Amino acid sequence: MSKKFIEEKQLSIPEVKKIMEKFKKKVISEGLTEDISHFQQITLDYVSKFSSMSEKHAKSVIKMLQKDYDIEETFAVNVVNIDPTTVPELRVIFEKSVGKELDDDKLQEIIYKIEDIKSK
Repeated sequence: MSKKFIEEKQLSIPEVKKIMEKFKKKVISEGLTEDISHFQQITLDYVSKFSSMSEKHAKSVIKMLQKDYDIEETFAVNVVNIDPTTVPELRVIFEKSVGKELDDDKLQEIIYKIEDIKSK
């Protein structure tokens, strides 16, 4: 059976975790197989281990970065995946962003906003 490409979208680790958890529940509840495949389980284990926030918070952080700071989606997703807690960590992520030179105050402001979103 050939597979059809529908769309390509960048996803953060928390978003992948949510998708994989829903998929596993569906597979088990519908009795399609006893469980998900080994590769799918490894993926679920990985995203569970490295997900530092909920899917809802991840989407909020990405939206905030894009709206308030005009950050490209790729870099916003990287911020969610890495979840930086210091200005130097955040600066490294934005280092390759074309035309984005944020000073330390702006970077610290972003870190505070991320922490605020995660605490809600």
